[in-house]
Amino acid sequence: SATKYIGGHSDLVAGAASGSSEIINRLKGMRVFMGNMATPFTSWLITRSLETLKIRMEKSAENAKIIAETLNNHPKIDKVHYLSLIEKDTEEYKVYKKQYSSSGGMISIDIKGGEKEAFKFLDNLKLVKLAVSLGGTESLACHPYSMTHADVSIETKKKIGMKESLIRLSIGIEDPDDLINDINNSLEEV
Repeated sequence: SATKYIGGHSDLVAGAASGSSEIINRLKGMRVFMGNMATPFTSWLITRSLETLKIRMEKSAENAKIIAETLNNHPKIDKVHYLSLIEKDTEEYKVYKKQYSSSGGMISIDIKGGEKEAFKFLDNLKLVKLAVSLGGTESLACHPYSMTHADVSIETKKKIGMKESLIRLSIGIEDPDDLINDINNSLEEV
């Protein structure tokens, strides 16, 4: 998806494809017959956004690391899911260190309690906005159980370990202290 980090400003819908010549030629054929392609203005927006992609990604990751570390021992959070917090002696950590140069801008947290507490947290955020998107300059929060994965069966959610208390945070480029204050103030209401 070029809509997320590549677009970066929550103002376009686009995609990108890469692969073998055979796959790309098939996609080109489908695009011609179906007519689904980006407008010239969308292409211009992507070009504009690519100029700042690196600095936006770096700032988002920097903010996310600060926030994840701050929340890691919060009394109202069961667990913070963030790459740099993976235990060092695990296979996951080895893969992370081998394949990634950054922990990125996405954090997930398990609020103590359940869906009621998760919704209370989301309802009290002021700076961080409720939305299913990610990768923009603004920080966003969502409740995957009832939003992005609403159509997934309860059985499958249990199987993959998705809890009703899970919150996904896409961290933007705002001042990290402002984001921490907003998140902490919202947690106080839980």
